[in-house]
Amino acid sequence: MKRIKRTLVTVLALSLALCSFVGCGDSNDNGGTNTGKSGFLGIGETTYSATSDFFYSSDKGHSYGDGTKEYEIGDTVYMKVVFKVTSNKSKASQVKVVLTIPSIDNVDAKYMDGQIITPNFDAVNNVTTYEFTANASETAVDQECVIKFVPNAVGEVPMTLVFDDNVDPSYDNQNTITFVEKTDEKTEEEE
Repeated sequence: MKRIKRTLVTVLALSLALCSFVGCGDSNDNGGTNTGKSGFLGIGETTYSATSDFFYSSDKGHSYGDGTKEYEIGDTVYMKVVFKVTSNKSKASQVKVVLTIPSIDNVDAKYMDGQIITPNFDAVNNVTTYEFTANASETAVDQECVIKFVPNAVGEVPMTLVFDDNVDPSYDNQNTITFVEKTDEKTEEEE
């Protein structure tokens, strides 16, 4: 009986020593992606990752590309934002995503299914923001929205997509487009 007690005490002491060595308990040493309660060796932590991209169209949304990012003032530009948030859990959780567009007059914003997206306009900072909710899980799918606008001034406009605190800030995305003066193209007949 004494031998069993000594063995249990030894095992308990070794377990405590091991736990203090490998860091049992709460820790957040995974780049800021921990949002759940941590357990022994990270069991139970929820981690998130994200992907996003910006695509543009000058032909009324018939085709999109990520190459041309220079548009003339007055021309209608369609911007498609595609994003996905995945987690290490099979059950979906919601992650807030905010798209910020500075110094531009909003014309229309819709999800790909045609549902209208209501913007928030901050007159003090002269920015328009759109808030989305991404369903994050192991099997998350791409979500898309299309924003239609008309450039109103020459300059560069940085479009910023920011994920909430669940997702590491390194996944946030910024994409800049340039607006230029309208050029007068003369045909051969005019010359």
